[in-house]
Amino acid sequence: MGIELRQLGRVRVSGLIRLRSGLHIGAGKDSVEIGGIDNPVIKHPFTGEPYIPGSSIKGKLRFLLEWAFGCVRADGQAWGFNDSQPVAAEDPVLRIFGNALKEWKAGPTRLVVRDAPLCEAGRKRYREAPDAFFEEKTEVTIDRIKGKALDGGLRTQERVPAGVGFDFEMVFRLYDTGDGGARDLDCLNWTLQGLALLEEDALGGSGSRGYGRIAFEDLALHVPERERLSLDNRFRGHRFNREKAPEIVKAEDALGVPA
Repeated sequence: MGIELRQLGRVRVSGLIRLRSGLHIGAGKDSVEIGGIDNPVIKHPFTGEPYIPGSSIKGKLRFLLEWAFGCVRADGQAWGFNDSQPVAAEDPVLRIFGNALKEWKAGPTRLVVRDAPLCEAGRKRYREAPDAFFEEKTEVTIDRIKGKALDGGLRTQERVPAGVGFDFEMVFRLYDTGDGGARDLDCLNWTLQGLALLEEDALGGSGSRGYGRIAFEDLALHVPERERLSLDNRFRGHRFNREKAPEIVKAEDALGVPA
């Protein structure tokens, strides 16, 4: 017999992703042009503006929280990839990010992450000088014996430069699975803590080489018929605890009911 589910509502989290270092999220390239960029960034097909795919943000959040919860699979696949693992309805990673488990009965994926377009200031800057908007970073592979660049070891990466902002939005679905929504509220708070983990890590490619450092600005929680709740001074600075979620958002904030 499955868990009885009742949707309690949805909350929206909005803000700005500010680049603290150049960002590279690759678009792939079928052909190589003479003098062209080896690795261009992903861009809107009609406007040419860069954006951050929601899948990139959500995928990195999942990666960070799988490690934080200690549920990284030995085969390198995502937690919940198949049924060769324990299935627990309370599992926060499976609730937040979804899974492919046949025996899963705790409801749909809770987290929805939107694509992040350029903020208005970034769009204005791009439209004024699209050819000068991006930066090209040349990297080199060094021959460990000769101490100089290997033949063919130069590559050019395209990056969105530091300082550019992207509009960020995610939606979190809250369900009552027999506990009044308490477990999903915990999952919401762990997700918000994951944003702080992302600030301490990197987004996109080549993070270990300085790319993709970001910061969230003007982060806020939006609940229908309630006042906007600023999260900027709430989601950072919590030690990660697998057993107890931080109280970033309270029950009365997200659900409109006393704790």
